[in-house]
Amino acid sequence: MIAEKELAEYLAEIRAHVCSRCIERPANGPPCAPVGKNCGVELHLDQLIESIHEVHSPMFAHYLENNRHEICEKCAFLHSAICPCPMDYLSALVVEAVEAVDERQHSRERESAFLASRTAPQSDDSGEIRKIYEEARESWTGCDWHTQFGKTGLDLCGLTPADAESMAAQTAGTAVGADWRAAVSWLAQVQRYAEQAEAEADIAIKAAETGAWPKAARHAERAWILEFATGRSLRGHYPPTWEPLHQAIKAAVRSECAAALAEEIQAQD
Repeated sequence: MIAEKELAEYLAEIRAHVCSRCIERPANGPPCAPVGKNCGVELHLDQLIESIHEVHSPMFAHYLENNRHEICEKCAFLHSAICPCPMDYLSALVVEAVEAVDERQHSRERESAFLASRTAPQSDDSGEIRKIYEEARESWTGCDWHTQFGKTGLDLCGLTPADAESMAAQTAGTAVGADWRAAVSWLAQVQRYAEQAEAEADIAIKAAETGAWPKAARHAERAWILEFATGRSLRGHYPPTWEPLHQAIKAAVRSECAAALAEEIQAQD
């Protein structure tokens, strides 16, 4: 089972590089579930990633065959009039997105190992990074963008899961009531991602201020990925809340790597 934080990174990569090519993507998607479109990627994301990891082949057909065997045969939509999966024509892009995340994860591990093996001077960037963090903290707590959720097009901007729960109770037994019931879970997920992103950013800034740059970069990236995975940054929030922190810490890590490499070269001379 892939951890939720890792799933968010894969989903963010797919959002950025695959969803724009989807001919079934509805207006105001992705994410597509909030606007009434079941998407095979969103429904089976963890299984899809595991299916891709099981195959190592230069032929994309092999990935598609394994996906059909591992996911399609067990999908509730199999043989239905509407198949929610875009893998038939987006398989190559989905595989590339998953493998891009895999390579990024490996690169982070190599970078962390390199910095851990060296004693590099501590960056002077922590003060500016702290400022970026303070400006961002507590500024994102849930759905703060306009939506057209479900078949009835609910606008959930500024609402909490409790608000949706109340509306679901008031409209029980109606089409809008069904959408409000679905909105409870979706709003809870967005709220949970916002809380997790805040926690990741807090770990990142503390790590940065102690010079633990690989750890800081890892957690800052997770904060940004969690935000991006909700679709929030695609709805007009520019700059996003946690991307500036991620970029600032990533720049500091590059600086640390350069300093460590220079130290290594000097020692060899």
